[in-house]
Amino acid sequence: MQITVQTPSRLHFGLIDLNGELGRINGSFGVALEKPGWVIKYCSDTQKIKPVVLEKKTLAVIAKFDAYFGVSSSDLNLKLIDSVPSHIGLGSNTQFLLALGSILSKIHKLNTSVTEIAKAVQRGGTSGIGVASFDKGGVILDGGHSFGPGKQTETFQPSRVSNAPPPPIIFRNYPPTNWYFVLITPAAKKGASGKKEVSLFRDNCPIPAEGVEKLSRLLLMKILPSLIEKDIKSFGEGLITMQHIMPKFGMNYFNSDFNQEIFAFLQENKKSFGHGISSFGPTIFSLSDSAASAMAIINSINENYSKHEFNLLSKSKINTTGAKIIVEN
Repeated sequence: MQITVQTPSRLHFGLIDLNGELGRINGSFGVALEKPGWVIKYCSDTQKIKPVVLEKKTLAVIAKFDAYFGVSSSDLNLKLIDSVPSHIGLGSNTQFLLALGSILSKIHKLNTSVTEIAKAVQRGGTSGIGVASFDKGGVILDGGHSFGPGKQTETFQPSRVSNAPPPPIIFRNYPPTNWYFVLITPAAKKGASGKKEVSLFRDNCPIPAEGVEKLSRLLLMKILPSLIEKDIKSFGEGLITMQHIMPKFGMNYFNSDFNQEIFAFLQENKKSFGHGISSFGPTIFSLSDSAASAMAIINSINENYSKHEFNLLSKSKINTTGAKIIVEN
């Protein structure tokens, strides 16, 4: 048997409520991307592929999966064909673990959902964008988690250390196929992860309710309606307001002079309808209305900056299907 999983990646525009006065926290807004993505192949015949040596942390996740579903996994022969760079704001780890869990589900013939796989591999405990992107793609808004003693989560923390289940998806939309995102990853440093990410939550939460209220109004009365009406101009304006005018959680971590220079560059570029930074960075995104416009933004950056200043400079359509899983017997 051969199983091939091709995942999306995702942009995380921001968390909605890190205040908690209403008894819920988190809530997140983002989009699934076609590229980059993981492509992982499993083959029961070791003669057909040269398997990778699995890291200890991957083996630990397999053990969690086995314990959750009551199965026993061994001799997992995997080949990594393509990958999503880690810690750059594209949700690499979640996509990899969901792909791994999906392969294990097929091997053990489990009739289960992406949500249950996410619970087994412990993803989606803060943001649901990665899990929802893997499931069905699109532009996604999730409803966060119940908050307080005895609730889904009792503290402010990133998904990596949270035991909360994936949150409910309260909005999903598939914009026009001509909308593209340009991905610009400065080479300066990677985004927050590990202890730094935990510290960001510990040191900055709870945030004032006023900012949450303003962001909620922006989402409800501008950003979401603009998606339904396919109005890229209003959607881009909403993203800029969300990312740059309102105080964004964690912005102090990645608000470098170089990033500000790129933001100003995109603001002046008539092909760019909106821009910001994904998750805790460092990947910057720009929204465009066609593949040609996206390429024009990339060409303009190449003309004005050295290629050595970026680790990634590419374009992507919005993923509208979620991960692709092919099983061959």
